[in-house]
Amino acid sequence: MTKLRAGIVSAALLLAACASGTEVETVGGGKAYLSDPVAVDIVEARFNVPFLLPQIDGVRQTLRDNGTVVQETYYSGDARVAVVEHVFDAWFNNISIESARDAEAFFVFLGRTPMRAGSPVVREASGPGIIGFVAQDGPCVAFRFLKRIKGSTGYDNDREDPDTFVAGYSCDADGQRFVDLFDFMSPEDKARVDRRNSI
Repeated sequence: MTKLRAGIVSAALLLAACASGTEVETVGGGKAYLSDPVAVDIVEARFNVPFLLPQIDGVRQTLRDNGTVVQETYYSGDARVAVVEHVFDAWFNNISIESARDAEAFFVFLGRTPMRAGSPVVREASGPGIIGFVAQDGPCVAFRFLKRIKGSTGYDNDREDPDTFVAGYSCDADGQRFVDLFDFMSPEDKARVDRRNSI
């Protein structure tokens, strides 16, 4: 069975906010429509970003492509801290993978973060199924990477390419640890976030 692979939404690359009925252009030049963003409780986030970045106090979720792709945007107050885009039943295509491998594209992204004024150390994000870059400058980190977090879909052409795009900036994280531990929100992660927020 053949399954179409998804492209990264350019708006996510820039940590753009999603407006109601927003039309965006994918890296492949196609058009995608984002649903209205919905605020969700941080313990109900699909991904463990609130566990990894303790300053997160808000999450908004948007769907596209008839619900086959979910995008979560993470906030600290009014500031967007991170964006995650996950393809449920497929994976990112070669155009998206090459974009994640592109150091120049990472430096363009880095220039849109407060880290542009510092002296960050930039390195490739490493690990199984991970493609992208991390920049660290003291306690601050910027990250833009693809990662495979779901198991095999069972489709004949599933080579277990990355299914999740992550980009963000924080001054309260270790970059490689964030990349290594980023995943779906587990019951244990949820319990820790819940305990932390109830104190």
